[in-house]
Amino acid sequence: MDLISMILLAIGLSMDSLVVALTSGAILGNHKPSSVLKISGILGITQAALTALGWLVGSTFAKAIDQYDHWLAFAILTFLGGKVIYESMKKESEKPAFNPLSKRVMFSLAVATSIDATAVGLSLSLVRIPIVEPIIVIGITTFLVAAFGLVFGSKIGQRYNLQLNIFGGIILILIGCWILANHTIFAVEDNLRVLSMLGK
Repeated sequence: MDLISMILLAIGLSMDSLVVALTSGAILGNHKPSSVLKISGILGITQAALTALGWLVGSTFAKAIDQYDHWLAFAILTFLGGKVIYESMKKESEKPAFNPLSKRVMFSLAVATSIDATAVGLSLSLVRIPIVEPIIVIGITTFLVAAFGLVFGSKIGQRYNLQLNIFGGIILILIGCWILANHTIFAVEDNLRVLSMLGK
């Protein structure tokens, strides 16, 4: 796999992380270097790690998680998105701020948005592509994309705090719905299309 292909693959994988970073930046309302490094680092490392895990474990792992990986991502993102919306609608005096810097919150988001990376790792292992260079490119690309998202999101968040928090929560839920649909409804349609082509 050439470098350009790896970068394009990495950018595609990092889009969910970009949305999470935009939402996190908007909620924090600032882009301190320590916050950017922490959140972007967790997202980048998790994306690379799950790609490597998929590659290492191979097709056996794919069969084990294929039935429920999308449901796990949907549940995590829907829960966290709902929590963002709920806490954003509370009065300031009783609002325990949703904290994207929490290790538990960030790890949950990182795993939920990186589950597709395991499938990529599995695919690379099946075609016998060495994994070291792809995971480095995927990790660095996700880190940079997330860092951009955090900075940009924080600038918007300073202007539209409450409304953007609610919007961010909705976006997290929509990502979960998209992952679920992509592995169920759209997957069935793709299979039917392939079968019809084979029938011809």
